[in-house]
Amino acid sequence: MPGSLRTSRIFVFWLACMSVAHVTLFCANGYGQGFGTTKKKITLHRKLPPNAHLTGKTFKVEANAHGSIQQDVPQDLRTMLEVEIMKDDARLSQDDKSPDNLILCTVTQYAQPTPQSSTSQQYEVGSKKPQNVTVTRYTGLLTVSYVAKDRSGRTLDSANISAKYDDAFDQNGSTKKGITGKISGTFNTIAHGKSDADTPPTAADLKNKLLSDVVKQIASRLVVTDESVEVLLAQGKLGDYNKLAENARWSDYVEKLETMTPFPGKEDDAYRLYNIGVGYEAMGYAAEDQKAAQKNLQDAAINYGKAADDKPSEKYFIPPQNRIESALVHYKKLQEQPVSASTTSGSKSSSGDTASKSSKSTTTKTAHSGTSSATPSTKSNSTGTGKSLASSSTAKSSGPPLTNEQVIKLVKANVDEENIIDTIRHASAVNFDLSVDGEVNLANNGVKGKILTAMKARARQGKTATQ
Repeated sequence: MPGSLRTSRIFVFWLACMSVAHVTLFCANGYGQGFGTTKKKITLHRKLPPNAHLTGKTFKVEANAHGSIQQDVPQDLRTMLEVEIMKDDARLSQDDKSPDNLILCTVTQYAQPTPQSSTSQQYEVGSKKPQNVTVTRYTGLLTVSYVAKDRSGRTLDSANISAKYDDAFDQNGSTKKGITGKISGTFNTIAHGKSDADTPPTAADLKNKLLSDVVKQIASRLVVTDESVEVLLAQGKLGDYNKLAENARWSDYVEKLETMTPFPGKEDDAYRLYNIGVGYEAMGYAAEDQKAAQKNLQDAAINYGKAADDKPSEKYFIPPQNRIESALVHYKKLQEQPVSASTTSGSKSSSGDTASKSSKSTTTKTAHSGTSSATPSTKSNSTGTGKSLASSSTAKSSGPPLTNEQVIKLVKANVDEENIIDTIRHASAVNFDLSVDGEVNLANNGVKGKILTAMKARARQGKTATQ
């Protein structure tokens, strides 16, 4: 009887634990919005501006090596760099006879020491006794001095580029993954065999890894390149729409989120606003037109800012704001480049949406605030006599004018001062209320100093800004 009673108690305790776990899981998945314990990630691709601008349409790569470095290293460097540049910028072609640009590369150091092995005793998962574990460390180093010149011999860019490799492997693969990586690596090995990432590099693999790293660094200094960015998606009921994001249907994704009924609690709805920000960010990276890209990124910044305001305790709302700030700087540089240098038909796109569909989605109303997420109406926001509106909308305007409310949104979304001023200066038209009451309202909402000065200067132009 005592044994039976003990067994019954254990069963009841187990059943209670399972019930609590089930209820907790149900609540988390059915009601609460958030990122969850298993994070949902997608990869976006954004363009990075180069340090220099190659002139003309042709280039030549020359590569050599110092001392006793084997000649296949500079030869492979040349071939890989030619391919990478033409992949990133389809307007450019390789020309050995009369190139518009000459790219000189000198391999100054190349080292691939013999792998070093050591054996130590370690406790493996599930083992009570220490086991002898052999770890082999693989290292490599490649440094290249590079200079790019135009046809006249003028230096466009130069730098010393280096790539390093340092990793250690045991029977479970790379030791740099930590305990979690080791456990998952062990099960993957049992079920499927070792993956490429868990296999120690051969001498040829290591050389290619080093060359690939150097090549990407040099190419990024000369042409517009593509950077992969991992972004989290909020889950919960929002997960119903995440399939659209996974299929890169970004304008549909934003439209669904903006038109759905907002969640009753501000902290829950913050995750909807966050996902809207992700959608706008993706459309910004995918836009062919640089102004459209900048507009979408600004909308992303606004929604990320609203999300952070509604739930300041969510740590995952902080990185997107920093990421968007750097993206706005990158895309501003791209906008300032010559058209020929910034056109990269070979670059990747993170969206299958058309530009017209993207534009449509940016005019969808945001249910959260009851106002439009796109450019507000051109109506005057003056409500009393004596308020003078500084307006510069014309028949030639390419879109609705920029207003006080939009500038306030940018400030509250923590968009940096430089980008806000750039947006004001390059707006197709403006409709600012710069009366005394208008300026007081702007100041109360954080619009002061250089930003207010830029608004006044733009309003005084009285015509569409010169792009």
